[in-house]
Amino acid sequence: MTDYRLLEARELLRIGFLALFEETFESGTGEAVTRWTVDHPGVVAAVPVVGGPDGPAALLVRQFRPALRRSVLEIPAGKLDVPGEDPDAAMVRELAEEIGHRPGRLVKLAEVLNAPDFSNQRTHLYLALDLAPCDAPGPVLHEERDMTVERIALGDVPALVAAGVLTDARTVIGLLLAERTLRDTAGGC
Repeated sequence: MTDYRLLEARELLRIGFLALFEETFESGTGEAVTRWTVDHPGVVAAVPVVGGPDGPAALLVRQFRPALRRSVLEIPAGKLDVPGEDPDAAMVRELAEEIGHRPGRLVKLAEVLNAPDFSNQRTHLYLALDLAPCDAPGPVLHEERDMTVERIALGDVPALVAAGVLTDARTVIGLLLAERTLRDTAGGC
């Protein structure tokens, strides 16, 4: 496997937090290859875990996703769109905005690439533990106002994925990593 060398990058469109580029690379054999890529600031997402009589459960949000024209059940998440904001701080802010809780502990689970075939979008995945209720850090926007919070037992996750109830990739990855992390640390929450 040889690396490709960037020869030229031309911004075609910038809209909101996204930028579309046409980029030309030189392959290891000297061939010029053109690709279109999307620059994205990145995302933070967390599995907020609470205890319960049936074991640990995650607090998920159901929210409308315009690209799909329907609501999706997901772990709380948000864009890294505040210049200079640390991912940990962004995650704390997003949890307060979306589920009204502040984590006592954040455990980094992984960083995953969402669609490396055309975008540099990266998701920082966390496990959020020792949750305490809190007020939203600012005015509640329509997106948060329309969200609902649902409690999902971690033990039910494989069946919910198989049934098509949980379809968001970062949610599935986050929930499975959270369950494994908690199991490996003897229940951890």
